[in-house]
Amino acid sequence: MFFALMFYVLIGAVTFLWGLSFPSIKVGLGLIDPFNFLWIRSIISASLIFALIAYKGTPWRPPRDRPAFWWNTILHNLLFVFVYPGAALTTSGRTSVFVYTQPLIYTALAAYFIPGERLGLRSLLGFAAAFGGIIVLFSEKMTGGGDYSVLGDGLVLIGAFFWGVQSLYLRVNLQGIDPFRITAWTQLIAVPMFLVLASFRGIQIPDFGNPLISMNVAYNGLVGTGFVMVLWVKLLADYPPSRVSAFMFLTPVFGVFLSGLILTEPLTAFMLGGAALVAAGIFLVNADKRRGS
Repeated sequence: MFFALMFYVLIGAVTFLWGLSFPSIKVGLGLIDPFNFLWIRSIISASLIFALIAYKGTPWRPPRDRPAFWWNTILHNLLFVFVYPGAALTTSGRTSVFVYTQPLIYTALAAYFIPGERLGLRSLLGFAAAFGGIIVLFSEKMTGGGDYSVLGDGLVLIGAFFWGVQSLYLRVNLQGIDPFRITAWTQLIAVPMFLVLASFRGIQIPDFGNPLISMNVAYNGLVGTGFVMVLWVKLLADYPPSRVSAFMFLTPVFGVFLSGLILTEPLTAFMLGGAALVAAGIFLVNADKRRGS
């Protein structure tokens, strides 16, 4: 009973905290350039995760003769190259929904590239629901409504695509490597990568005396990437991954409602309907994977 209860507490905490990161990112992007936000956040994340590795006493050096390890870091950071500039142009709630189309992209790619992976009826229904949700979300602009940019939405979707590619690449090439070590080096490599991108518009040290800047950068560095990573690894260690993934649809749900609550973003019929369809699609696809496993 306690073990089952702990699962729901942990999965609720993970999805809530990840959902909360979207309005936090949006507030930060109103004050800091996207790539300056990213290199500072990455320093905080890398420092925390390397400290956790040292505390655990597990290997911290990158594996030798594994170029796939480095390609994975680049693929993962491409997600943020597109998502953060996109998030600056669109609403926080829409960003959360479009980013979490990743499980759908990953499942479709796995079915195409990995022998033995098949799409069941639930997956097909899930893809149909999610695609319908995306159409609903984009339709709002056609009616003349919506305080967002189609370019921003498109950039976030491109980022979600790269996340799906990276997840498949990780599964195929980096099985058995500690996820903390992968994440730590991914965050460390992100620092020079985003510094270079930030330099095109000017590297800036933000005013950390502004609580909105310090709180939101710290949240995304310490909680969104660090603390939640610990909870996520614990979930995957203690419970079947298929069961864990089946609840990931809650992240965009929290993202939409927390954006409405914190940022007073309008929860229009298009927003709620599209988000519900995408969340249902994620649930159906992940439930199909759980059933297959």
